[in-house]
Amino acid sequence: MASAHDGPDAATAQLWQRVRAAEARGALDACIADLHALKALTPRDPRVHGELGAVLGKRGDLRGAAEAFSVAVQLDRDNPRTWNNFGRALALIGERDAALRAFECAVRLAPDYALAHANYGSVLRDAGRVEEARAELDRALALDAALEPALMTLAAMATDRGDAEEASTLYTRVVDAAPRHVQAWQRLARARAELDDIDGARAAFAGATRADPGALAARVGAELALPHIYASLADLDARRQAYARGLDALEASLPAAAARLAYPQRVNALGWTNFLLAYQGLDDRALQERYGNLVARVLDAPPLAASPPPRTRPRIAFVSAFFRESTVGFYFSSWVTALDPRRFEVVVYHLGTAQDRVVAGLRASAALFRDCPHWPAHAVEQQLRADAPDVVVYPEVGMDTTTFVLAALRIAPVQAAGWGHPVTTGLPTIDAFLSCAAMEPDGAAAHYRERLVPLPGIGTSYALPNVPDDATRERFGLPGGVPLLLVPQSPFKIQPDDDERFARVLAAAPDARLVLFRGRNPRIDARYFTRLAAALDAHGVAARERVLVLPFMRHPDYLRVNTLCDAMLDTTRWSGGNTALDAIAAGLPIVTRPGVFMRARQTTGMYALMGLADHVAADDDDYVAKAVALAADRGRRAELSARLRDRHGAIFGDAAGPGALAERLAEWAERGTPLPGR
Repeated sequence: MASAHDGPDAATAQLWQRVRAAEARGALDACIADLHALKALTPRDPRVHGELGAVLGKRGDLRGAAEAFSVAVQLDRDNPRTWNNFGRALALIGERDAALRAFECAVRLAPDYALAHANYGSVLRDAGRVEEARAELDRALALDAALEPALMTLAAMATDRGDAEEASTLYTRVVDAAPRHVQAWQRLARARAELDDIDGARAAFAGATRADPGALAARVGAELALPHIYASLADLDARRQAYARGLDALEASLPAAAARLAYPQRVNALGWTNFLLAYQGLDDRALQERYGNLVARVLDAPPLAASPPPRTRPRIAFVSAFFRESTVGFYFSSWVTALDPRRFEVVVYHLGTAQDRVVAGLRASAALFRDCPHWPAHAVEQQLRADAPDVVVYPEVGMDTTTFVLAALRIAPVQAAGWGHPVTTGLPTIDAFLSCAAMEPDGAAAHYRERLVPLPGIGTSYALPNVPDDATRERFGLPGGVPLLLVPQSPFKIQPDDDERFARVLAAAPDARLVLFRGRNPRIDARYFTRLAAALDAHGVAARERVLVLPFMRHPDYLRVNTLCDAMLDTTRWSGGNTALDAIAAGLPIVTRPGVFMRARQTTGMYALMGLADHVAADDDDYVAKAVALAADRGRRAELSARLRDRHGAIFGDAAGPGALAERLAEWAERGTPLPGR
């Protein structure tokens, strides 16, 4: 340190030197300490506050960074770079409106500041202002054609609208210009996987690990990536065997790669889910447990530090990236909104960017609502640990990478997963799996590593959809005078044995037409329709004449199509859930057959609750017979449709599931320790 007679300027200069040296060697704690010392010496120097914000951001203290930048812009309101940094920090903590105002200041002060235009465009995209976002990103690229943040956001926007081809092209531009851009490599790999280019995806994952040996998710993806469409059941089996071999390789190599990383880096780097595995429709418990054990070993997370502090009400955390107008939002928002605020303190962690009516309802119901869009996993973990909930509930585990990593950490004394992704998490840190009693088969507990907790009814209070009554076949280009059999599922939910059942139905009901929807990805659609056509051809059915493919449409029009069809053909490795509820609300009979696991028995459970179990097929032959009978007999269709409308009160608006959940949450919070006997 400088001596007293050197004066404040010398002390300040020496502290700045120490800050630069500490930052250069990555000693962020020392850097922050010296910046606080500088702040004490020169409290009105905006450079100190700006530098403190930048270092706190690197450290993962996003709120601290935003506070430091806030002081910096108050001290120097004409610095566009500080406004840009302030906007970025605000965006990361979910203060979207304030972030937009900060970026507006930055680009007004410096119209040629390409990075500020790119960051402004990114937050406009999150706000749903797509055209304005595109304009800002175009301005950024006009100033710097190779600007990585602008290209990355444009690629993400392409992904939003299901254009994996354009996303792949844009990410390729980034990695060609910046071969060490790990995030671009990983997103390129995911885009190629969305195109079912598994070899290309693995090559891109390899590019990520070359750029950064600590890119753990890329190592996982290179071994465990699965296609959306299987050419045959033999192909499905072969891919599953390759997946198991990939687990062998990861168990041998991943822990050593992770050991080189600090704990926060490991948490942020292990962003992977085995989403597509469950759609194979087989027993995934052993594979999921192996992966869950591997993740726990790799993370080597600290144990729960202490029990939550005494409170007048237990604190319950709900964490999801899918709190929006979606299956998860429609299913599980009642878990939050139905909890009595006099009895529970609810904290919602919204990892997504949507701001719709589902989000508004959750925000109004929660005591605390944490907007965490784009937060790295470790930042969300820190916020969760600081909030110290008594119970954490993840409505789905396996659909979002951040949520999966969080679920692999012991953050609360009791942790539960819901059936938003209805397959065991395989994680040693999840105590309970919340499911629907009517949908689970006998002996279902054996399918889960977690303790199975079945809830009554359909487990949630699901609002009856408002089904329009003004639909005509002409409006959607559907033919009149023929039976229409609806298959509304995404192609990755439809497996080769489903194609075989559809083909048998069409062969036996020569007037019937199959009605499907285009998915988000034309290449995936093409692969699926090629496979379906081959199955139909084997039964003498001409796909071109008998299969009708409708474009993607908004929910009201989708419900209209339900009212125009004569029956829905369920898939049997993963049955309809949200689609079954829509069909029931529209009075559309469903031909279904129970599978082995809960995810293949959702429609069966709904029919049982409505007292319609006699309409559930016993096997494939019965499935085909029931479908053909509905196609041939208008009176039978009308009778079943009337019964669906008369009895749907058994599944819509039922408060029993959320009520039972509330009792479980109170019991778990009082217990204060992980559940035994799993």
